[in-house]
Amino acid sequence: MIKHEKKYLILLFLICTIIMGCYFGQYIFNNLPLEYGTDIRPQWYLFYEEFRNLMTNFLQNKSLPFYSWSTFLGTNFFASKSYYLMGDIFSYIGLLFKMDFFQTALILEILKFYVAAFGMYYLLSQYNLKAKVKMIGAICYTFSGWAIFFSGQLVFLSFYAFVPLYFAGLENILQKKKPILYIIFTSLCLFTNFYFFFTISFFTVIYYIYRYYIINESFNKFLKDTLITIGYYLIGVSITMILTLPTIYYILGNDRLGAFKEGLVFKDIQVYLHELVSIFVPNYLYIYNTNVFETNFHYSREICMYSGLITALLLPLILTIKTKFRTATLGVWICFLLILLFPRIGSAIHGFGDPSFRWTFFLILFNIITSSIILDKISEINLKVFKLSSTISFIVLISIVPVSAFITNQSLHNLTYQIVLFTIYAITLLIYVLVISKKPKHLLNILLIFTSIELLIGGTILYARKLNEISKIENYEFINKVSHVLQDYDNQLNEVLNSIEPVNPSQYFRVYIPHESLYWSYSHNMSMLYQLNGTMGYDSTYAPSINDLKALEPSIRDFESEWIFNIKDINLLNFLNVKYAIVTNESELPVGGNWRLLSDNFRYSFLIYRNDDYRDLGTTYSKIELIDNYSDSKSLSNTLYVNDNDFEDINALISSQETSILENIQYYDNQLTGYVYSDASSFMVITLPYDSGWKVKINGENVKTYKVNGGFIGIPIFEGDNQIEMYFTPQGFKEGAIISFIGILSFAVIIYLKVKKK
Repeated sequence: MIKHEKKYLILLFLICTIIMGCYFGQYIFNNLPLEYGTDIRPQWYLFYEEFRNLMTNFLQNKSLPFYSWSTFLGTNFFASKSYYLMGDIFSYIGLLFKMDFFQTALILEILKFYVAAFGMYYLLSQYNLKAKVKMIGAICYTFSGWAIFFSGQLVFLSFYAFVPLYFAGLENILQKKKPILYIIFTSLCLFTNFYFFFTISFFTVIYYIYRYYIINESFNKFLKDTLITIGYYLIGVSITMILTLPTIYYILGNDRLGAFKEGLVFKDIQVYLHELVSIFVPNYLYIYNTNVFETNFHYSREICMYSGLITALLLPLILTIKTKFRTATLGVWICFLLILLFPRIGSAIHGFGDPSFRWTFFLILFNIITSSIILDKISEINLKVFKLSSTISFIVLISIVPVSAFITNQSLHNLTYQIVLFTIYAITLLIYVLVISKKPKHLLNILLIFTSIELLIGGTILYARKLNEISKIENYEFINKVSHVLQDYDNQLNEVLNSIEPVNPSQYFRVYIPHESLYWSYSHNMSMLYQLNGTMGYDSTYAPSINDLKALEPSIRDFESEWIFNIKDINLLNFLNVKYAIVTNESELPVGGNWRLLSDNFRYSFLIYRNDDYRDLGTTYSKIELIDNYSDSKSLSNTLYVNDNDFEDINALISSQETSILENIQYYDNQLTGYVYSDASSFMVITLPYDSGWKVKINGENVKTYKVNGGFIGIPIFEGDNQIEMYFTPQGFKEGAIISFIGILSFAVIIYLKVKKK
């Protein structure tokens, strides 16, 4: 790399460091955790702690991180958390830091911003732009609206950081026939987050055709070149199959797939008004506060397309460029416009679920590339068109809030903050227009400074406002207290519970703990922090079989959410092997339970109660009914409820009228063992969520598993002694490992051939 280029890379590093210093320095100096984002505390924090536990166990015991006993009722962690962190390389880098989650997350967040900056700079280098133009584009991408918003959703920011390098790899293929970088980042992006990779695959097609049209003189070799590129794409995808295939099997059972709620168009006009201005104003400053565009749905509220005013101002100038670059760019924008206007198309690129606007991170990328190309020839711009489009933009910014308030019948008095914000950015827009119109000698230097300051101020205000909220309660002292309410060190609570009764170490049992008092309403996932088998969970990738339980017992849903669970019904708690309850007072116990006080001074003030109706993890049944006959008045604890397809098979297995239980239970890592004696053949329900990854052996022979009683495991029991062994390997893991090996081998062959040819 020439000395000239290194100078600008160092300058880019310094600018990013200054901006991030303003963002995060206030947290470091005030010794407060960065908890920006609604799910950092209730999900990302606890999932990462469980990930850390599983990975530590893997390094010590060589047990693969497949199954989590502490996740809601037990979960295929390997497949379910690929959405959150399982394939994210930054998660593994975080394991190197001996710090708490929030400090580690902050370091990783800073690292991701740097990766985004230099990745975008490298992508723009493929367009042969001036160094200062590339710096402006890199800064706009690094600190865009989505980048700031994704800083509260860790794996999304990881993916966002890699996106420029993914498309830089595609440019290497299109321009130089070099596939190595593309294959690497295809794999890395898919490993990081399958959800966004599904989305980016749609736009890869659009981008590829767009760039092929611009770079090549004709389409004579288009089919051949495209097939080769698809081959590289598939090699990159195949490398990830060790994780991706188990995830596909797992996620297909999630009821969010196909959960489309909108019609042909959005029913709220606020969505379209918000789309219109989100490119000009950092709407992350208001979307969860007073918002004239409010729709009360997160998927239509979060439209964070802002990436600096310079990006928005230059885009209309594409109309003045009379080349095929203009034709191709307008074609891409038409595609974007169709997705923005019609939610059914947006749903298709969102896994056929709710039509989220998260996909617009790609629109940001494309707009920055386009505006950077225009900025590179800033001296040639048509000032008349520029002033006209800027005037229209100014009028929109000044009028959009009052007009929106009028259309939606809202009071302007409540929208003061938004009016002031839009006015400030309208004035800032005029300053940009004045500077660009004058075309001073050091225009690019001025624009670089203006853009950096603009992006610095918006993000700093957001993080400062969040800092003020955190300082009132969500500080390190508070987190330390809530994470040590029930124990001082890992597994201490389990040690205490196992010592209460001699039989406990050979049993599986769950513990009821009230969310509001002992967990201080911190998170429904606290059981992961305490290595506890709990009865709560907050997880959009919960075990698919829980859908069956939701259908039978809708009361398990908390806050009317489809993915927040808190089981309080005593009949269901009995069925789910709840043996103990830890509460602050007797009134917190689930109503109707047969509770007996064991201790009134646990941790000096807490009460431990025993459930004398405790049901063992594995219990045989003699009564069977179709699941369609289940009602609130019936109990899962004394009747076997099965699907129509399994009724005859299971009914034929039941001979014994006596109840047998699973004894001498040992469960750890990815396996569970136990012993059952039965006077005749019978059928047992094991109250772990059903998953095809569980393989069950009785006396060394494989037996078939059934999904029964609302999504739990059912197995046949034979007359006499039954030594049960259960082993968990995610469905598709072995096949995925084979495909990954083939993919890696193919990649190695490509590298060898390229090196040999060179």
